[in-house]
Amino acid sequence: MPRIKPPVQQPLLGKIINLILAKRFGKPFPSLQLLGHHPSYPIAYGMMANNFSNSRTKLPFMTKQLATQLVAQLNQCAFCIDLGQRMALDHKLGLEKMKRVLEYQSNPIFSDSEKAALQYAFEATQVEARVSDETFTTLQKHFSEREILELTVAVASENFYNRLTAPLEIESQGFCAISRQS
Repeated sequence: MPRIKPPVQQPLLGKIINLILAKRFGKPFPSLQLLGHHPSYPIAYGMMANNFSNSRTKLPFMTKQLATQLVAQLNQCAFCIDLGQRMALDHKLGLEKMKRVLEYQSNPIFSDSEKAALQYAFEATQVEARVSDETFTTLQKHFSEREILELTVAVASENFYNRLTAPLEIESQGFCAISRQS
């Protein structure tokens, strides 16, 4: 149960955004409901979520999903872990790598480019958010400048969602279970 209750009166645009999300994922997003305490926050959240999930990127979708899943795992955000796995299922990516993302350095199921992206996501998620020159040089061997920017935005966005959801103790919503029922 979240630490705070959603406001009784939700901003209209927040309600609309949450209806769209509920239609896509089977349930509304509690974090979006809680953001209704400030009238403009649901709008910013909705715009960010739409741009992040629907924008056409050059970065491979699997790489983005793995990086954001690693961030969610590092931040121990149950809601985001569940949602990330649901999105992987929706795109028919399978869950093997998603569930083993914390083993990226040693597990041979991850390609060299995935390992480079995951090391970058790991370093960028630390409190200092500093990435070593060695990690960045390795990343450049596998990704273009645009892809590196897209990866950075994906990691930063996931950290934003995690840091919003985890401290308020927003629990997993069972999105994977809903996906399997569909």
